[in-house]
Amino acid sequence: MKIAFVGEAVSGFGGMETVIKAVIHSFQQDAFAQCEMFFFCRNDKMDKGWLAGINAAYSFSNSKLSFLRRAIHIRNFKRWVDEHKPDLVICIDTPSCFLTSRAQRKCKHRFTVLSWPHFSLDHKKHGDAVAWADYHLAISSGIKRQMEARDIVPEAIHVIYNPVEPQADTIPAPNADETTTFLYVGRMKFEGQKRVKDLLDGLAQIKGDWHMHAIGDGSDFEKCKAYARKLNIDRNITWHGWQAEPWDVVRDKIKKVSALLLTSSFEGFGMVLLEAMAWGIPCISANCVAGPEDIIREGVNGYLYPPGEMAEFVTLLQQVVDRRTSFQPDTIKQSINKFYSETYNRNMREAIRSVLAALTTSIK
Repeated sequence: MKIAFVGEAVSGFGGMETVIKAVIHSFQQDAFAQCEMFFFCRNDKMDKGWLAGINAAYSFSNSKLSFLRRAIHIRNFKRWVDEHKPDLVICIDTPSCFLTSRAQRKCKHRFTVLSWPHFSLDHKKHGDAVAWADYHLAISSGIKRQMEARDIVPEAIHVIYNPVEPQADTIPAPNADETTTFLYVGRMKFEGQKRVKDLLDGLAQIKGDWHMHAIGDGSDFEKCKAYARKLNIDRNITWHGWQAEPWDVVRDKIKKVSALLLTSSFEGFGMVLLEAMAWGIPCISANCVAGPEDIIREGVNGYLYPPGEMAEFVTLLQQVVDRRTSFQPDTIKQSINKFYSETYNRNMREAIRSVLAALTTSIK
């Protein structure tokens, strides 16, 4: 079986790229499928380092006229498909669903299009284009609901989540006589998606001995630091900036963590929650669309609060500072068994086999 993973140019440094690369290598390692990638690009500036060991092709068009740019991409992809003959085309974003579907009508070679969007459809441009695909892989229950809201039948959607690697080591919580240690790992967006402002506002309202480590960079990095100074909590925060291996920093330098915090207004999945739990760290997260509801089990591996409900967020933070919560690292790790790579790879294969079986039935 041949599978083409198709999408617009990406940075090469995100969690989406990590997942895609792992899936392709897994498929090829046990000969489940022969995989290639195809990118729709405006220029040749995309970082390709992450594509080591993966065959990739590119369509380039920098036309300012969107209809002309799309026409060029459709033509180039059609030519590529007729030469490489993939059985399945898996689109990693929604604009590619439209482009590949249009090419599908023109190609001599027949193939099936699957969507595999990694972001909330309600918060991305061209989210409705997901409906051009024949079948769909949803990384969260929330994205599945967004697909259904676009008149996609449930039978065409397979929820597969995202994978995380299990960790042999554990990052423990501080002892009762030590400082409560919170952790934030992610982009520094003051408002918008990540809402670091909510994070800082919440921390400013708690009482007791606490400290937060913030790992990540972004356009609002200095703005976030300035706001912490305004709230007079800057002495309680260590800003680590961008780190190539953030969890190495947590394990080797921070060493003990009470809880990871996520205050986002929306997510594609909330991968950082799984990463923390794989180390045995509980999480406090906004119950935003999409992902946290699939990951967090109340009182077992963390807590959810309604997005923007600061009073409830502060209450949860204060409970951690007051040591009124108790989590077991081993239980936290076990609570995400269905997300570990071995299970994920099996679910991904089953979803693809289900699509192929449905195609066979429809042909008959």
